[in-house]
Amino acid sequence: MTVLSASNLAPTTASALPETDAPAPSSARASLRVGLVPYLNAWPVAWGLDGLRDWDAQCMVPSALAQALAAGDIDLALGSSIDALGMDPQPLVLPVSCIASNGPTRTVKLASRVKTGDITQLHCDTDSHTSVALARIVLREQWGIDPELVPFDAKAHIATGHETWPEAVLLIGDKVVTHAPATQWQHHIDLGEAWTQWTGLPFVFALWMLREACADRAESICAVLDRQRRANAMRFDAMVAHGAAAHGWPADIAREYLSCNLQYEFSDAQQRGLQLFVDTCVEHGLVQGNRTLQYFRPAGVY
Repeated sequence: MTVLSASNLAPTTASALPETDAPAPSSARASLRVGLVPYLNAWPVAWGLDGLRDWDAQCMVPSALAQALAAGDIDLALGSSIDALGMDPQPLVLPVSCIASNGPTRTVKLASRVKTGDITQLHCDTDSHTSVALARIVLREQWGIDPELVPFDAKAHIATGHETWPEAVLLIGDKVVTHAPATQWQHHIDLGEAWTQWTGLPFVFALWMLREACADRAESICAVLDRQRRANAMRFDAMVAHGAAAHGWPADIAREYLSCNLQYEFSDAQQRGLQLFVDTCVEHGLVQGNRTLQYFRPAGVY
């Protein structure tokens, strides 16, 4: 597994990241190994965490985070929501912040050169499991189709300079804005928007998952994560100034993306949307058994 440096979250060193008023874990304990995603969308919940004392942050794509958490290579992950169901033992979901949408996402897109109802094969970005499950649900429920799914390494495709993309493709992350040529396809579906139009609820793409072995630290970790999200909510301009160019985003689009397209508070609406997604995954046979999310319930209100 390739693990990227946590400094990929920002073009600054950890010591130069914005300071947080969140308490650091006790130095008497082992460092908390934290898995983050290398996408701009994670900044409002993750920026600054790699600068905390005793928090050892690493960056991986969402699908790799699940493997690392299940293997015990990391303790805490900002992981894909469906992966919280697939691990054994299941991790604790920390309901303090998330990455969600309540309409268009800009960065979770299904694109095709044929009409959506005529898609027979869909090349799926291997970076995320949740987006693949969401695509299957949307295509089945709204279009009545169940195309063959083909794993697609979009990063490698971009790196090798291919000019022609698959006929129908599911892409996630910064690459949707920075590298995927929209003119290649005539038909586009923003999957976050499709979900909300169908259900009337937000869609939770990523949430905090903690290894069961670290449950005794959950309360203090929740406090740190919640305070970091609240602090970062006032730093959007700084995030755009530091991160838009580094991630290849135009500054105006990055600002709108972070402040309008995405949501980061894990509210009742997000929890209802997440539970409906879980129930629908079970109904469609996309997860094994009748599994439910295992929440940690903080004693206080964050």
